[in-house]
Amino acid sequence: MGYGDPGCYGGTLVPTPHIDSLAHQGLRFTQGYTISPVCGPSRVGLLSGLYPSRLGVYWNPDMGAVQMPKEHKVLPQALKTSGYTTGLVGKWNLNNPSWDPMPAANYFDYTYDVMVWEGDYWPDEKGNYKGVDDRNYGSNKISGVWGPTRAGDEYLTDRLSRHACEFIKQEKDNPFFLMLAYNAPHSPLQGKREHQEKLQHIKSEALKLYASMIMAIDAGIGAVLQQLDETGIRKNTIVVFVSDNGPALTQFKGMPKDWPRGEILGSTGGMRGQKGTYWEGGIRVPFIINWPTLGNRSDVIDTPVTTLDLYPTFCIMAGIDPSSYAELDGMSLIPLIQGKKSQLNSRSILWFSGSSGALRRGNWKLVFNPKEEPQLFNLSNDPYETENLSLQEPQIMKNLRSIVRAWRKNIPPAITPRKNL
Repeated sequence: MGYGDPGCYGGTLVPTPHIDSLAHQGLRFTQGYTISPVCGPSRVGLLSGLYPSRLGVYWNPDMGAVQMPKEHKVLPQALKTSGYTTGLVGKWNLNNPSWDPMPAANYFDYTYDVMVWEGDYWPDEKGNYKGVDDRNYGSNKISGVWGPTRAGDEYLTDRLSRHACEFIKQEKDNPFFLMLAYNAPHSPLQGKREHQEKLQHIKSEALKLYASMIMAIDAGIGAVLQQLDETGIRKNTIVVFVSDNGPALTQFKGMPKDWPRGEILGSTGGMRGQKGTYWEGGIRVPFIINWPTLGNRSDVIDTPVTTLDLYPTFCIMAGIDPSSYAELDGMSLIPLIQGKKSQLNSRSILWFSGSSGALRRGNWKLVFNPKEEPQLFNLSNDPYETENLSLQEPQIMKNLRSIVRAWRKNIPPAITPRKNL
């Protein structure tokens, strides 16, 4: 989901009232980042609290052999030590179905609808969703489907939302951590026929299907919030909404031949780039924290934060010292959440996949890849990365490039060797 897709981030494609409600009654981060522009490494960072490259995870092909250090606990394991029941619904990404070095069931108490990469949104004639709980690497990769084709078939996003609600109802009397990881709006593009009437204003068939997927996500979030209300635990529940990377282009397998290629699915809010790139459009995402215990506080926070920060934040809130499990790369967001600070301590934020990546230090951002000279931007007055300042600011360029070089020397190579990433 793109930075500019939810209404609270200026989105106009379709209404997102439930996502917006989280922001209107919580904290909306305008500079919230995922730690990779693609889903696999992004999820590794979220669950481990570590830069993915520390583990040799540079890009999606490295996901087939992810290995955590023996002493390192992933987030649900850490929370279990404080008495939390843990649940996963949806995407896992940290295992290869051929030999499962990290099956989700080893890390969560309950798992539902586990996907390695993606799944079909509508079931086959036997009621199975390819790519879901079947050890398949993905779906049938057929886009352009409006369902259901049979009465009673359940849309995958609705199924994930239902299982999330069942988990909440089951665990309402216990402290719990639930990771609801929607597959949507990932390919294949498959939507709900009941949405079509509301999508007539959209000319592109691909974008119509994408919009249907966004509507289903928003409805699912509404169902989850309603379940929290009905069980009486809404006030004592922290809800975080975040995307794992920016919007994709229509260049994936299984697309109808008459669909245009290279169409962006979703909005970056005017940011440069898209999924798979280190421009802001690939890594800056919707990032919302909602906690009714804060009262009626509704803030827009401009401090740069990343999904790496969620691990230490959740641990501290659960009464755990996160440093007892590992040296994490994120920072606690509690001072921002509680309103005690408006900024975090200065730090570098690194996105790295070998010869490509980006580094942000303060308002300065370095973007590098093997096909062109590194570029430098000042995000404080140029968030759309239009003016390359590399020649005007040689000392800043030197400093940032030295950080990248030092990082490259002290991390393992990619698990799956490749050229020119």
